[in-house]
Amino acid sequence: MSTDEDRVRLARQLERLPVHDLVDVLSRVLPQHAEDGNGLRTKLVLATATAYEQEPVGIDVTLVAWPDRDHYDGGPGPQQGLWEDGRCAQCDVEVSSNAKRAHCPVCNTPCTLT
Repeated sequence: MSTDEDRVRLARQLERLPVHDLVDVLSRVLPQHAEDGNGLRTKLVLATATAYEQEPVGIDVTLVAWPDRDHYDGGPGPQQGLWEDGRCAQCDVEVSSNAKRAHCPVCNTPCTLT
């Protein structure tokens, strides 16, 4: 992808995807951009940020967990929004997903969401 036109075209395609398909595409791309160095591992993740009108000070940030494609017969899971919530038992981050069975985007631990 070498031109701005190519990137704009790709962005327009991504904008048209429903959330569950966008999550599926990004789950294949973002983990490929991890960096290791100086005893650190940095990963790109997808997240939601929720600001509450009645509480202007706080913002809740939740990482988007990648649906367990094996559990969903190779597919991206249910065709719904990010309605399933929980925490990763390994690294204790808050996660949400379109699927009840998903993997933490940080440590890849299986998560069961409700």
